[in-house]
Amino acid sequence: MATSGRKSIKIKAPVIITSDGTPVWMDKNWVVDFFDWLGETKLQISGMKHMNNKIQLTFVTAKECTMFGLKYASRKK
Repeated sequence: MATSGRKSIKIKAPVIITSDGTPVWMDKNWVVDFFDWLGETKLQISGMKHMNNKIQLTFVTAKECTMFGLKYASRKK
């Protein structure tokens, strides 16, 4: 999870990066559901980076990053 003062967080996601750097989502519903949920939280993202089996989200403030971590950990699956 996010540590104090950090503006970015990495979470597990069903995405892989091909050899040419293209991200491929293994579950098309996950990304739609995730961003729908994220929109409901009203948190502002300033950036996103795809990695193998993870995404890194960068927030406007460290407080929003912490709030995301708490809400994401307690969300209904």
